[in-house]
Amino acid sequence: MIEQRARVVAIEGDSVRIRTEPQTGCHSCGAKSGCGSALIAQMFPARFNQQLLLPRGELSVEPRAGDYVVVGIDEAYLQKSSLLLYAVPLLGLLAGAIAGQTLLGTELGGIAGGLSGLGGGLFAIRWGAQRLLSGAPEAMRIVRVERSQASVSLNTLDIPGL
Repeated sequence: MIEQRARVVAIEGDSVRIRTEPQTGCHSCGAKSGCGSALIAQMFPARFNQQLLLPRGELSVEPRAGDYVVVGIDEAYLQKSSLLLYAVPLLGLLAGAIAGQTLLGTELGGIAGGLSGLGGGLFAIRWGAQRLLSGAPEAMRIVRVERSQASVSLNTLDIPGL
């Protein structure tokens, strides 16, 4: 199971709304300033502000807004998603290029066939993503809660008049 840290934004019934935060680097090498992950996070900051609603599951500690949680993602689900995202358009491009070249016998036919195959592959991703995302709640779950120091309950404060 692959784990990712996320912040709890809100509690909604039996579900927890979380937001993952971009990592500045993986600490695996000394090239943090040239790291692709950090560069992508800077180029697309809105992508990392998306929120996800996950079921609470059976946790020993109840999460509160502001807490950090560790979300576990099933490796098989991640592999299927990666295969769908990368292999399908590539196979569509290659199959379309070969078919266009064979049927029309020209380089232009190969290019047109490749672009058509790429478009078909992207359409297949759109269709396949709907089916794959229907299994997302089972593939992702909250593994544990890490209490934030800033997360304070009103019950723990000793304020007169409350």
